[in-house]
Amino acid sequence: VLRYKDHYYAFSNKNAAAEFAQNPDHYIRLVAEGAKKSPELIQLLELHTQFATITPYSQGKDQGRMIEKPVTKCDSGTQTDTHFMESNIVKSYEWNEWELRRKAIKLANLRTRITHSVQTNLSNMRRDNAIQVWPPKDQETQTKTDASTNVPRPQVFLAGLRGGGMSTATQMVKVDLTQDVDQT
Repeated sequence: VLRYKDHYYAFSNKNAAAEFAQNPDHYIRLVAEGAKKSPELIQLLELHTQFATITPYSQGKDQGRMIEKPVTKCDSGTQTDTHFMESNIVKSYEWNEWELRRKAIKLANLRTRITHSVQTNLSNMRRDNAIQVWPPKDQETQTKTDASTNVPRPQVFLAGLRGGGMSTATQMVKVDLTQDVDQT
């Protein structure tokens, strides 16, 4: 350990200490240049006095000690769901065999039925939608504020269930109408 200008310098061996003692200002300048390239070394090597114009830490009472509480530059937060485990309860489960048969017969009958509609090929899938829109928020952070949005509910449309009658085969088409999370 060498003392130079009221600062202590430690070395790994005697040869390094002897080399430093020949030209200490040169080595101190090299360390400062290295700290400019890697700013994390300023706090690690306690070089706050050399970089007083860059860091505001040298203005405190304890210039020789490391900083215990750094300056907070941004707020951050985490939101978690209350119950994040998926439930395995199937709401549409039917245990009654007769009810299952009734539903199967109802669906089978629906495939062979033909209805008259006011829909044409041009007006199909065109209707008025009630849309709820939230304007974009200003960029800010939230603190102690409860806010939430609903994810889109999955919607599937089955086209061709009513079929073309007894003479033509029924061709069912499944259309997914669920909006992406980015669109809501």
